[in-house]
Amino acid sequence: MTEDTGVWLTADEAADRLNVKKETVYAYVSRGRLTSRKAAGGRGSLFRLADIDRLSAKVRRGKENVPPDGVESEITLITPEALFYRSRKATDLAESATFEEVARLLWGFDTAGTPWLSSPATERFCRKVIKTLPASALPVDQVKVIAACIAAVEPPTWDVSPDVVATTAQRTLATMLTALPAKSEPVDTTTFDAPASPMAALLWSRLCDRAPNEAELKLLNAAMVMLADHDLAAATHVVRTAARAGVEPSGLLRLGIDVGSGPVKGSASLAIESLLHNMKSAATVEESLGMRLRQGAAIPGFGHQVYPTGDVRAAYLLARLRRCSPQSDRLATVENVIKTQEWRGLPAPNAGFALAAMTYVLGMAPGSGETIFVLSRAAGWVAHAIEAYRSGPMERIYSVNVHIGD
Repeated sequence: MTEDTGVWLTADEAADRLNVKKETVYAYVSRGRLTSRKAAGGRGSLFRLADIDRLSAKVRRGKENVPPDGVESEITLITPEALFYRSRKATDLAESATFEEVARLLWGFDTAGTPWLSSPATERFCRKVIKTLPASALPVDQVKVIAACIAAVEPPTWDVSPDVVATTAQRTLATMLTALPAKSEPVDTTTFDAPASPMAALLWSRLCDRAPNEAELKLLNAAMVMLADHDLAAATHVVRTAARAGVEPSGLLRLGIDVGSGPVKGSASLAIESLLHNMKSAATVEESLGMRLRQGAAIPGFGHQVYPTGDVRAAYLLARLRRCSPQSDRLATVENVIKTQEWRGLPAPNAGFALAAMTYVLGMAPGSGETIFVLSRAAGWVAHAIEAYRSGPMERIYSVNVHIGD
């Protein structure tokens, strides 16, 4: 095989050339170190030979900031075509499982476990503190305060065995939700035709001033499932490192929420929500998007380096949203934005756009997308914490200081 830049390799061939596992090739894609394209017929992905050899050379020279095999993890596999949680397709789980069941799966348990119950005393304390926040505080701001309150009231859990970590996580997440101010009453999920997530019902009541129908609540549950984990994003990396440094479980969740609600991840949906709320018609969409482009401003919510042909999470959630609210005027606005971007030749929507579109169409409070993101991703952070704890503590975290001053 020649070194021609037009030569493309399959995932198996790329893995052999890099001397890594095929999963690691996809991990390189998710971290932006490789790009891929769909193979002819839409089955599998192809990788440019020149890019593979360039990456291989960097690894040999020691210039990559991760070892060739990256961080070994059994939790999530990302391919350009699908997302898998412990070898199960995330879209299948979003159709059939509750968020709680998927969280337990990510944590390595086969059973549903006990109901997720909050700590009443901690909940009461958190609510008192929340009342002191300004009216402008977004739901995710309240979640951050609640996380800090939990740390102040409840003793740390130094037992990091999987069962104890899971129990602590369930109680912490349930307390975070119950302590949030209610906008409506949680719907009774036992009245639905199929099992529904009590955590999704509780979260809905904290973000929307009306009760959901069954399809709407299951859409929220599906979004929580699809956002539960996604490889080693910045917050996940922080959680894994902190776990090995000895931080206890509830502290890890607090770290994850702080990092995960930053401008790179969670709060991106807030910008998209604002964008959608300012568009009332097809003409407004074209005018607004055109103005942003002329000003040199990026239009958030489109394109994802892991998915060259479109974010599979966004495609799934937008399809569910269309089935849930087919006659919605707000859905028409969302569709106009997507069509305008497509006409301009821009990438397909990503999960951040789909999440913002869902909260906009369903009439949730401003900032709801960010809150859904961090509380959903908390399930993945716990899974990575359990895995990191099993690796044992770091005796010392080594870092090389490269001095660049005078």
